[in-house]
Amino acid sequence: MCPLIPPCHSDQSNTVPYCVEADPQPVLSETKHLPGRQFAFISEQERQYVIEHQETQTAEDTILCLVRHGETAWNAERRMQGRSDIPLNDRGMRQAELVAGRLDGTEWDAIVSSPLVRVMAVAQAIGRAIRIPEGRIEPRDDLVERSFGDAEGMTLAERTEAFGLDGAIPNIETYEDLDARVMNALTEIEAQHRGKRVLVVAHGGVINAALEQISDGEHGHGKSFILNVSLTTIRVNGAEWTLESINDAEHLMGTEFEPLEAPVTGSGQASVRG
Repeated sequence: MCPLIPPCHSDQSNTVPYCVEADPQPVLSETKHLPGRQFAFISEQERQYVIEHQETQTAEDTILCLVRHGETAWNAERRMQGRSDIPLNDRGMRQAELVAGRLDGTEWDAIVSSPLVRVMAVAQAIGRAIRIPEGRIEPRDDLVERSFGDAEGMTLAERTEAFGLDGAIPNIETYEDLDARVMNALTEIEAQHRGKRVLVVAHGGVINAALEQISDGEHGHGKSFILNVSLTTIRVNGAEWTLESINDAEHLMGTEFEPLEAPVTGSGQASVRG
């Protein structure tokens, strides 16, 4: 069973499990050590902040639980959603209720969310379940999905016609910029809520950016498809960032609201190099 959020389900038939145990699977216990090279894109000022505060950090871990939004019409149509502000469809609203039910009865200190409506709806549903008022949800613009530039709203066929199957997309956000933005955001969230338990409600591309960095590329862009309203948990202890679980969506399994499988294209998780 995964730590922190019971219960947990694993399906060996999928390339990306609904949940991956941190122990005894050492491959997922990759850690990042600051100061060092692991978040090389953070600023020197941020690096110095971590160095100066390491001695004052408590032994208590910070828990960051990353939650993807529910299904939208564009997810179902396999459209590249990106930063377009598309609401949840009816299935997505039910998925939000199911993940909220999963978290009901668990203790969390804060909810931080992308401001896009499909994400905020999930954050609000969870907040009602765990008794964090809507006014205490912390929106952050740096948690928005990857921008797909001129390809946003397109299906694979439309994108191929406009830019070629693997052609460059004008104004797309690069993986490098996405990774830097996401990890800087999570580093700041962790510093603001050190020693606390925080739900970070965001997007598949954002969660994959975190996985890419924390796992040194074993998981992330083009390798992991993050399911709708799945839970991915990170434990931070001082300078160490450890993956506790990935893609835990047991709360949807066996219901009529099981999440979509990996799309041909669409969402910020599409393996589209900028």
